[in-house]
Amino acid sequence: MRVLWIAHGCSLQDKGNNSSLSSRYEWAFSEYASEVETAMAYAADGEHDDRIEQNGITYYAVHSDMSVGISEEQWEQAKAELLRIIDDFQPDVIQCFGAEWPYGRIAEATQVPVVIHMMGFLNIYFLSVDMLYGRSCTDRERLSVRMRRALRRLVKGTGPYVRWEVPRAESERRVMAANRYFHGRTEWDRNVVKYFSPGSEYFHVEELVKPSVYAAAGKWNPCRDGKIRLFTCSAGDDRKGNDIILRTAKILKELMKIDFVWKVAGNKKFFSMFEKRTGIRGEDVNVEQIGYVDDPVIVEELTKSDFFIHPSIIDNSPHSVCEAQLIGCPVISSNVGGLPQLVRDGETGWLYPCNEPHTLAFLIGNLREDRELLEAVSKRETEMALKRHDPKTITGELVDIYERIRLH
Repeated sequence: MRVLWIAHGCSLQDKGNNSSLSSRYEWAFSEYASEVETAMAYAADGEHDDRIEQNGITYYAVHSDMSVGISEEQWEQAKAELLRIIDDFQPDVIQCFGAEWPYGRIAEATQVPVVIHMMGFLNIYFLSVDMLYGRSCTDRERLSVRMRRALRRLVKGTGPYVRWEVPRAESERRVMAANRYFHGRTEWDRNVVKYFSPGSEYFHVEELVKPSVYAAAGKWNPCRDGKIRLFTCSAGDDRKGNDIILRTAKILKELMKIDFVWKVAGNKKFFSMFEKRTGIRGEDVNVEQIGYVDDPVIVEELTKSDFFIHPSIIDNSPHSVCEAQLIGCPVISSNVGGLPQLVRDGETGWLYPCNEPHTLAFLIGNLREDRELLEAVSKRETEMALKRHDPKTITGELVDIYERIRLH
């Protein structure tokens, strides 16, 4: 069987760190399904050979833009390159990573069956962000010109980040309409498929985790010097709960008088916007922004932190939560999207209402003293995560899914 993956990135770009989801597939199939012939078509970021073979995988560089929100003209250029790759590799099945990106529309132009790996979902994300800012759908459409200008400012390195949301959401809906096979891992993304692509077939398969995190499974060993260490790792954008971080930190410091440090990994650009909105400066409430960090730093922080805090206002199944559970760092997460399928409240972590910083602060304050409970939860979440994210099992399930799709 021949499988072509289409993704925005791959191991050639992350230098083998398996930071992108697609690169984890490359690693897992090389380890556990070498009998399947695989190829990766990816958006080339610079000078890349059109086709190379490495570790049993054929890599095809797509030299046209495949990013979210491209124009129809740009998509036609990318489609032509993808069709050339399909003609050359002759796959039995194609998998596209994420409905957010336009390459899932290749299903409109080929007879080869396509399956979409569900990741996030912009239509729901954008609505959540609209609610955060108090915007209506009409407001959003009226902002389209301002969004284009803001995006141009962002490219030049100045000005606020604003999404050009309307065409991106429309493109995602077109991807959903064009496809009939999807796989995901939560009730949230199952329902997205059910209602945005009626009549489609949905397959449940768990997510692969980075090899460096598997190697650190169960290694949680927090510093116990009286200072509570909190860690958050995410893209850091405006749906990731930056305002909750600031408000919760203020409560912990000023009301509860707790000695803590809260390290936040991710994009620093968004934080200043929320500092202005809340009137709270991170440095005044023990929040330390550490920016984008590599895997060894993430593993180290998860190993030594008392809690991993995930305060998103919407999410599907964030890898950061899965990684924390695998290492055994107790997770406290907002109860949104697909998180209830990752965190069993009180058993493998804790859930709180996403708009309640006091509830989050009280959880941290109450749980920090109960070391016996934290040790038990750490052990349970690692045991659960080892089973849920077993790479050999997941790879075998993916091969079965591809075969079922091929034979339809």
